[in-house]
Amino acid sequence: MNRLPLQLLVVAGFNTAIALLLTLVGYGNPRDNFIFSHCIGFSVLLIVDAGRRLLWPSRSPPTLPMIALVAVAIVGGWLGGTLIATAILGQAWNPRLTGGTALAITAVAGLIGTYFFWTRERTSEIERHSVEAKLKLLQAQIEPHFLFNTLANLDALIQTDPQRARVMLADLNGYLRATLAASRRERSTLEEEFALLRGYLDVQAIRMGSRLKYRLELPPALAQASVPPMLLQPLVENAIRHGVEPKMEGGEVNVRASSEQGRLVVTVSDTGLGWASAGASGDGVGLANVRERLAAAYGSEASVQVAEVPAGGVSVALRLPLA
Repeated sequence: MNRLPLQLLVVAGFNTAIALLLTLVGYGNPRDNFIFSHCIGFSVLLIVDAGRRLLWPSRSPPTLPMIALVAVAIVGGWLGGTLIATAILGQAWNPRLTGGTALAITAVAGLIGTYFFWTRERTSEIERHSVEAKLKLLQAQIEPHFLFNTLANLDALIQTDPQRARVMLADLNGYLRATLAASRRERSTLEEEFALLRGYLDVQAIRMGSRLKYRLELPPALAQASVPPMLLQPLVENAIRHGVEPKMEGGEVNVRASSEQGRLVVTVSDTGLGWASAGASGDGVGLANVRERLAAAYGSEASVQVAEVPAGGVSVALRLPLA
């Protein structure tokens, strides 16, 4: 998230407070104090922010180099801001305004402001690492039911239908490789997610035969949409385990992506027994993990809607920001 608007707001308030303080102690006049304070304060912020983006565009800056950057910003901001302020006021260079007192005030204010933003950033970084660790733990909680059933079916097929067993083993191998790669990514695209689901459903289709049908609908315009990795996997597993598999004649699993009013909507539905008939509910581990991951990644900007399909089956719709 871009922190610059918040920084501008905080620095503006900080500059104004310094100008008021200088006026109260009898240093200069209110108008000059206000203009000088804002010109110097925003000049310091500009140098610090530009330096950080240039030197450390994708990571937190090291402590000592950051201190050096702040020192340069304080001197450069004091000098540049003073020149800008005198130009705005139409004044000549005034030694009283650009002397040691003004530089000392700039240094103290710069250090206080830097400490505020540094502490805030460190706190945010700790929270971010905590959320990432939680997401890794949640996405690692993949339902083992699928793997156990697949291995049991492989054991049986090796004796009765070796060719089919080889196809199933190849599909399983490809799926597990894709799962391992997905578990190491911080973000994934819908195209990658749908490919992972296709591998999973191909294995299940061999295991369940004609009892399982599936349809994946991904518009090309949404193929590169960014989502947390393996977000849809638990929903498809639930659809098969609690919906299609317990149903004698089987059923169909549909995964569809669309966009509505600038938001990404992914719906996983099935024509199985439904939770009521299968003795399940919408509060299982898989769905709870999806809710937690969405909350950790998007906060209140994402939602999960679960509904029983009147004709039988369950529909789960995820709504999240389209990125």
